[in-house]
Amino acid sequence: MAIAQDKTDNFDDLLTCTICLETFKGPKYLPCLHTFCKTCINTYTLSTANKGKTETTFKCPICRQDVLMGESPGNPETWAEKLPGNHFVASMMDRQEIRKSEKMCDSCKVNNKSEKARSLCTVCDEAFCSSCETYHKSFKISAKHPIISLEDVGTNKETVIVSSLIFCEEHSGEIIKAYCVDHSKPICTLCATLAHRKCDDVITIEKAVSGIKKSQKSMELSTELKDTNKKLSDLILDRKNHLTDFEKEVQAILTKVSTIKDNIIEHLNKIEEQIKDEIIKSKKETVLKLSEESTDLESLKSTVDNWIAIYDTCLQHGSELQCLLEMNRINENKKKFGDAFNKGMSEIKNISMHLEANDIAENFAKRVANIGEVKLFETNTSPILSLGKTINFHTGNINVIKCIDLNAQCVYLSGLFMKDEFIFTNGQSYKVLKFSHNGDILAELKLLSQPCDIDIINGTRVAVSCSSRTFFIINTHNMTLCHTVANTYPVHGFCHVNGEFILASSTTLTWINATTGIKTDEALTNGDSFYLYAKDRSDFICANGLNTVSRTVNNTKVFSYTNEKLSNARGISVDYDENFYICAHTSGNIHQITKDGKLIRIIPAESIGIKQPWVIRFKKNSNQFFVTCNQTGKIVVCEII
Repeated sequence: MAIAQDKTDNFDDLLTCTICLETFKGPKYLPCLHTFCKTCINTYTLSTANKGKTETTFKCPICRQDVLMGESPGNPETWAEKLPGNHFVASMMDRQEIRKSEKMCDSCKVNNKSEKARSLCTVCDEAFCSSCETYHKSFKISAKHPIISLEDVGTNKETVIVSSLIFCEEHSGEIIKAYCVDHSKPICTLCATLAHRKCDDVITIEKAVSGIKKSQKSMELSTELKDTNKKLSDLILDRKNHLTDFEKEVQAILTKVSTIKDNIIEHLNKIEEQIKDEIIKSKKETVLKLSEESTDLESLKSTVDNWIAIYDTCLQHGSELQCLLEMNRINENKKKFGDAFNKGMSEIKNISMHLEANDIAENFAKRVANIGEVKLFETNTSPILSLGKTINFHTGNINVIKCIDLNAQCVYLSGLFMKDEFIFTNGQSYKVLKFSHNGDILAELKLLSQPCDIDIINGTRVAVSCSSRTFFIINTHNMTLCHTVANTYPVHGFCHVNGEFILASSTTLTWINATTGIKTDEALTNGDSFYLYAKDRSDFICANGLNTVSRTVNNTKVFSYTNEKLSNARGISVDYDENFYICAHTSGNIHQITKDGKLIRIIPAESIGIKQPWVIRFKKNSNQFFVTCNQTGKIVVCEII
């Protein structure tokens, strides 16, 4: 192990068993890299086996991943003994004992004696009292072994490298002495002789671990784990936000039910209770499902947190060999983790609730049997998470996936990603169009006014702004008009956030209630503000003059980005790394800037096959986006790779 000068030597959490909440005693680790006391995991496995659920496997107490004990598992009482020991954690425990002057003589322990250790042999990785140190030096085989004072180690007087002996997991008692490059595996002499004798590239373990801490692979793994952890944190937050939004939808529906009931109270006492019971029942079932999804994600995150804790500690305090071993163990688990994550995420669906009110009940014409039908709509929003190559949005190449051509000019062409489909507005034909992910037209809906922009309301409904200032609310599942929202304020582009529409038109931004159309707020700009992107009602970015875009958060301008090559900014979107993309209509390019307004790069529109970029939209949690061309009516779907 490596013991270096470090002011952050407190890593008690890494050395604490999550079952008994005490320092590890005989640490054993599972394939998922979670570590437990030998006795704790033994008690747990026996308890699992006694329940009669399985005779060959048990689940990790933390992440619930199945642990297979092999084709011949034997008696469950022996399972804990068969698990590999965590040498890294054991070495960190030794380090902690040395720091706290609690390390006892290893030789005396063998003879059931208790003497405080005074020194350490860096070859044998054994701590000795004064007497045992003398005996150790008297043997010919160990006479020249370097001996260091534990007092020097404990007081951090110098950096000390303690070369611990790592034993082969396949051959008990054999020391790791080589590394098979062909199989990316540390091996002992027996391994090299028996299983790896035909391998072409077997090197010494010293050569394999040389410079491993500062190697590119080591740095990439550390970065990759932290990126994955951030993505999991974002996903958990997204799930919790969706749960909140769903409860708001339920509350809105309950309010609508109560409103209808107030108008026909004499006829609805019985069926009001029926519909409410159905809503509450669906809510409870759905909330339980969404909560379980968040719990599963938190379990996966705990696995990555554990890997990060192990690997960061190894980088700071472990030896080169330990870093190599931990890197290999993590790499061996990445694919299994990714498969488990992707399998779980493939089952996650966004759920929204709608009440399709009975027209007769709303018009008070006759006695009705029910108010409407409660429906839960599930939409797949599962991103693919892989512990592999990550997307660099700053330098990644832009690849054109497909092109959809509407063969029209000056069409105010806007659109959305909806599930695995595209929804576009065509201002020239007064239509809203639905395309498959392959670019085939599926359905269309003609409006009474020229559509300008479009945004998502929920999983199946969108809002469309029009030249007449009316908002059309459309069900994209069957491409039908649900209802309209009256609006008296100028609008071109807009965003829907938390039950409000934020309208953009030249020099004015206007906030209105998305249900009633009543104005709730207003802000002025320096002009050319025809589109905007809003994270929420108080965090938005839009054009603020001919060559400028500005971001405002809580009524405070956090940055203004100005560039002479940015002429007539139109559509604005954001990737999942929070970089902004601005379509410069007249100058024919797309400006990519950071979340604090620093220029990353300028993308020529011609490089992706269009002339005048109008609207850009990123697919949620994806590297895919599309850009529309107002001049030609072309839509180009791209990805950053």
